[in-house]
Parts: sequence; C-alpha cells; structure tokens
Amino acid sequence: MPRLSFRRLILLSLLAATLVACGGAPSVPVAQVESPLPTSTTKPTATTEPTATTEPTATLEPTPTPEPTATLEPTPTPDVSLVTGENTFARGALSKRPWMVMIDNHPDAYPQSGMNQAAVVFEGLAEYGITRFIALYADGVTPNVKEIGPVRSTRLYFAQWAMGFHPVYAHAGGSPDGVQLAETTDQFVNFEALRLGNFTWRDGRRIAPHNLYTSSDLLRSFAESKGVSDFSESDVGYLFNSIPAASPVEAASVSYFFLDRSSRAGFVFDPASNGYHRLMRGQAHIDRVTGQQLWTRNVVVMQVNEAARAGDAKQRIDQEVVGSGPVQIFMAGRRVDGTWRKDSEAAPLRFYDASGSEVVFNAGPIWIAAIPTFDRLTVQ
Repeated sequence: MPRLSFRRLILLSLLAATLVACGGAPSVPVAQVESPLPTSTTKPTATTEPTATTEPTATLEPTPTPEPTATLEPTPTPDVSLVTGENTFARGALSKRPWMVMIDNHPDAYPQSGMNQAAVVFEGLAEYGITRFIALYADGVTPNVKEIGPVRSTRLYFAQWAMGFHPVYAHAGGSPDGVQLAETTDQFVNFEALRLGNFTWRDGRRIAPHNLYTSSDLLRSFAESKGVSDFSESDVGYLFNSIPAASPVEAASVSYFFLDRSSRAGFVFDPASNGYHRLMRGQAHIDRVTGQQLWTRNVVVMQVNEAARAGDAKQRIDQEVVGSGPVQIFMAGRRVDGTWRKDSEAAPLRFYDASGSEVVFNAGPIWIAAIPTFDRLTVQ
C-alpha cells in the first residue's frame, strides 16, 4: 500500500509539471484577461475632471462691470442700504416735496442733529473760514427725524443750489441777496425759521443763535399748511445702482479744507460698509442725538470759482454755483473724475464722468463739498 501511493504521487507530480510546460493552469492568466487593469485608460476620465476649462468663469466674477455707468438705469424706487438703513434720493421716486434745511457749523453749534439721516448734504464756506450745510430730507426717502439743526442763515449760492430741488427751504435769515432770492423765487417754498415759531423751537441748553431746531414732523406740517405737500417734478434726484467695493481700493481717504488747514474735513473709506465715515478737524464727526459718526456712500468734491466781496464788513464771499466746473467723485473706494453742471438757477445740479455720461451713484446718501481749488483736496 505505501508503495502504490508513493508511485501515484510521482505520477501526479509528473503530470502537473507537464501541464505547466504546455501552458496549462489557466487560473492565473484568466485573471489577466478578465480584469484588464488597463481600466487605467478609463480612469483618465480624470482628464475630463480638469474642468478648469469651466472654472475660468472665475474670470467673469470680478465684474466691476456695474461701473459702466453709461448703461446703468435709475432705480425706480428708493434703494435701501442693507448696511445702514439710510436711503437713496432716486430720481422720479418722490411724491412729496423734499425739505432742505440750512445747518450751522460754528463751534458753538457742534455737534449738529439729523445730518446722519439726510439723503443729500451740501457743504460750503460761509465766511471767516466757517462752513455751513444744507441737509435734504423727504418723505418716503429718509426716516422721520425728530431733531434737525441748529438751523442757520442762507447765502445766495446755498439758495441757488436749493432751487434745483424745488424743496421747502428752511433757513434763519441770511445775506441780503440770499434772503431776497428765497423770498421771491417760485422754485421753492420759503421757510423763514425766525418767523415760524410754530414749526421750530429753541434749545435752552445752547446759546443763540446756535440753538434753533426743527423736525421732519414740523417741516411736513408746514408744507401741509401751505398746501404744497404733493410733488410732481420728475427730474429731481440722482441715478443709483448697487456698486461693489473696489479691490484694490483707489480712494481710502478723502480730505479737503476751505480757507486754511484748520478747517480740514474729510472721509475715510470703510470696505465693510462700503461707505465713507466723516471726519472734521481730524476727529470723528458725530450726531448730537445718536452719538454716531456721520456716514455717507458717496463723496462729491466740486471745484467752484470763489471770491471775497470787496468792502463787505462781514467778509461774505461769492461762489459761482451756476455754470459748470470740474468734480471728483468717490464711491465704493473708487474715484471718478468729471464735470458738474447747473445750467441755470432753477436747473438741477448734475454730475458727468469723463465720457460725458451722467454719473450713477452707489445706493445711499450723497455728501457734496464745494471748494475753490483741488489744490486743497488730498486723496490717498
């Protein structure tokens, strides 16, 4: 028995060796045929993954194309800033006459009230190096403001600016020619604050004449009492769109002065809010009621011809605000060089870029400063 099984074992070994030599044992080669690992040629579907050819849509994203202001359309309704809640003064959006208020900037008048809620603010030199403001408000555009002021006197060029907006124009006296224009023009409704005790009040915590105030409610009541609330001037206001912050920022700070460097004012750009925070004499310019720093979306610096009035005991000046001149506009960290134009006293004040297209502002408030030369303007 043991011999027989030994023989069988030898025979079986010989048989196996023969099969191998003849190319038998299909078990290993079969694996090579069935799973052609050349599926690495199917894996090169990774070559379709390099859809880096579709990724270049990233080059479309930096669309500062909203800047082609020539193609931008006016917003049909006031566009509310999601950051601050302040509104835009969009053309064609008004159904009620706006209100414009002359506001004092004497040191005894600081801090002022309500300019942080205005849709448009004008800033210009009065005399002795002291500036004055006009702040514009309107139902449906600006919030209800409980305290606006101190209300102060007008000058001829401030009244001329106001004419193009057809507002209720609030002031407390003024230069003889400024008062005469305010009392005779039919382009706005005169609100002589010194004679309208029912629509103003004096704050005993401040010294006169830097203590006269009004409010949205009182301005509205005055307009209603005069029957001049409704409004149909479709050319009042500006063009707006939502413009993203520039990257890199072209205009991080804007500063200017009116007579000497002691009157320096300006703005610092904040990319987070896509707006400009107001500085005055190197300090944050704050609102009296809220304690918050004044803020705007758009800064406009106009160059206007300016001259002292010969022999004027009060050192009043003249500014040519009817006509045209150069302007620099700052919005969303960008700078736009162009031209301001006001064709007549009654005409609106407009702004145009270097190509001649009307400027489209970033949605939000506008601050307009008038200085005699750009030599007094610094942009960084």
